[in-house]
Amino acid sequence: MDILLDIILIVGPLAIGISLGTLTLPLIPKIAVWIGCLLISILGVIRVKKGWEERKQDIREKEHLSHLLEKQELRAKGLPEPYIDGLGENPLLKDQFNAGRKYEKESKLKEAIEEFKKCLLHPKATNDNRVAANILIGNCYFNLSKLREAEDHYKEALNISKRVKDEADRLKGKSAALGNIGAIYRVLGKTEEALEHFNKALEIHRKIGDEQGVADQLANKGIIYDDLGKIKEALRYHIEALEIDWKIGDEQGVAIDLGNIGLIYRAVGKTEKALMYHNQALEIHRKIGYEQGVANQLGNIGNIYAVLDKPEEAIEHFNKALEIHRKIGDEQGVANGLGNIGVIYPALGKTDEALEHFNKALEIHRKIGDEQGVANGLAKIGIIYNDLGKIKEALKYLKEALEIFRHIGSQPQIEITLKNIEIIEEKRESAQ
Repeated sequence: MDILLDIILIVGPLAIGISLGTLTLPLIPKIAVWIGCLLISILGVIRVKKGWEERKQDIREKEHLSHLLEKQELRAKGLPEPYIDGLGENPLLKDQFNAGRKYEKESKLKEAIEEFKKCLLHPKATNDNRVAANILIGNCYFNLSKLREAEDHYKEALNISKRVKDEADRLKGKSAALGNIGAIYRVLGKTEEALEHFNKALEIHRKIGDEQGVADQLANKGIIYDDLGKIKEALRYHIEALEIDWKIGDEQGVAIDLGNIGLIYRAVGKTEKALMYHNQALEIHRKIGYEQGVANQLGNIGNIYAVLDKPEEAIEHFNKALEIHRKIGDEQGVANGLGNIGVIYPALGKTDEALEHFNKALEIHRKIGDEQGVANGLAKIGIIYNDLGKIKEALKYLKEALEIFRHIGSQPQIEITLKNIEIIEEKRESAQ
């Protein structure tokens, strides 16, 4: 209907003007009518241009919303549990190891790092102990979005693994380090390097017959192909991982695979299938009592309702996830949950509540040292100020976010933030 009106406004007056040429009218009235027709056509052109800009802006903002809600986790960020527990079996390191693991579960990652560093630097620590300690420290930094520090420890683990005498332990350490370096590259948007490391890790897992490790790396490859928009390949790898996890009886792995498949279906607009997979994953996580997984799937289901323009249902699921994150002491999960709820509130006309949730989330991200979370929070606040017409504040927050994204080297987020800054600056220029 809008397009038809645009055509009428532009073409109609010109057609009338042309038809006047065939009529015998005095010159001055004819010129006056011609000018009137021309003005109407010009207004039509302006209306069309403005309409296209608004539609383009709407498309960009919808793209931005999808980026805010997108949350996909890599399957594995660590060594197989028996190998990590070997660090705790060393009587000289047991207390520090157990303290570090306790802090890790409580999301007190800075404290966990300090304890794991005591293991790493202990004069009686063996090379396989040092590999495990570096992996654990790297995982903590990874979860704090301190990617350079995480990468340093993963690479150190890779180097030390060459000196581990037992071949099985040496290869397990090497494959874990390679997979985790791949995880870093994926976050940084370096998909080729990520895929290369996942493939090397996969090759080792197959060589030593570690089916769990094979499933982990197949799932990681599936996430990379999803990032590249190669949906068929992504589904194939996730389904392969799912089949292995069913075979070896790894219920948690099965649930994660189902969740990853659900994320792919959501991304291609097949929301009913996505909901089916997320609900299956949710059921398994509840069955095995993995509350972190329950919270993650509730969040994923909330994201689908957000995409379906069902804000009340989205908020209901986000609040359930938030309650679990608070219960288990997962501060990063709490911050992410608050942020997700904040994304939904503007659709309900509750921009003040959105800002309140974003600021609470930002405070937590700063407290736990999560640089990626801080940058995401700043970007979300910037978008809200843009919606409120406060261009100066919007640009201030987005540029702060951009500075952090550049610092941590998160290329995908750098591109999104630059695009949002460009949109807002274009809006400011057109308003002047």
